[in-house]
Amino acid sequence: MRRTLLPVLTAALTVAATALSTLTPAAPAAHTTRTTQTVRAAAENATHQYGPHPRQTLDAYWKKSGSGPRPALVLIHGGYWYHQSDWSSSAERFAAEGFQVFAIRYRLNFEAAWPAQRDDVADAVAWIRSHAAEFDVDPDRVLLLGSSAGGQLATDAATHGAGSLRLKGVVALSPVASPYRAYNDGNSSTDAKKRKLRDNTVILARCHPDSEDTSTTLHPSCWGTWRSMVSKNQVDPADAPMYLIHSEDDFVPPAHSTDLEATAEAGGVPNGRIQTHVVAGSAHGGSLLGEPGVFDRVVVWLKSKA
Repeated sequence: MRRTLLPVLTAALTVAATALSTLTPAAPAAHTTRTTQTVRAAAENATHQYGPHPRQTLDAYWKKSGSGPRPALVLIHGGYWYHQSDWSSSAERFAAEGFQVFAIRYRLNFEAAWPAQRDDVADAVAWIRSHAAEFDVDPDRVLLLGSSAGGQLATDAATHGAGSLRLKGVVALSPVASPYRAYNDGNSSTDAKKRKLRDNTVILARCHPDSEDTSTTLHPSCWGTWRSMVSKNQVDPADAPMYLIHSEDDFVPPAHSTDLEATAEAGGVPNGRIQTHVVAGSAHGGSLLGEPGVFDRVVVWLKSKA
């Protein structure tokens, strides 16, 4: 039976309609943006538009290598798919390690339902490849790093289409690899972050997960939409290698990644191609890069795949 959508969905979409009316291509979004006027770390840094929507932009952090094209590292921010977070500091750290870095933005859940966010990641990667010569990038060496909700987009990019994005490797920090699991966890918890994550999965899908709900009123095949958001449902031996990191007390628990890893190996993905690493504490998403040794391990892993 069709259930009434959560009040937060209606409220969020109403607020979004008002907010969107103020957005223009010249002002991508109300978030911390590093533009050609404000970024001076390197002469080449700038913001670029990879699609027509005001949010379809990316910040490039790159330098002419002088020794041939470098690998591209695409950063995908988190924020419950509902708001943007600033990754400029991390982008500069990775650029200093020799990557040509692109911190992308994507349409948020109140602006567009799934799979718009998947499409935006694919379009951003395609745009980077089509402009590879301009950024001194090797188009055959593209890697992704996503955080939290952005981690879900990263693991989805690794699994969707049996390696269709031709990625060399994917790192995901606290990935919400199963929005369905996040929905159920939020239902059974009083933790505010888990409840917020649950509510935003509903906004992303435009419906509640119900295997008997086949209504197409709000979105074609509601249950199919939820299944397509869960990365383990798309695993294939051709998937890109993945390095997945959580903390022990992460509000997005390590089970998101261990379940993805186990399902992939059962589906023929070679053992070791997906690695799950759990650190002590409760750090989440990008803050994991501040935990002892994590940033260095991520850099070593990325360079081993590039």
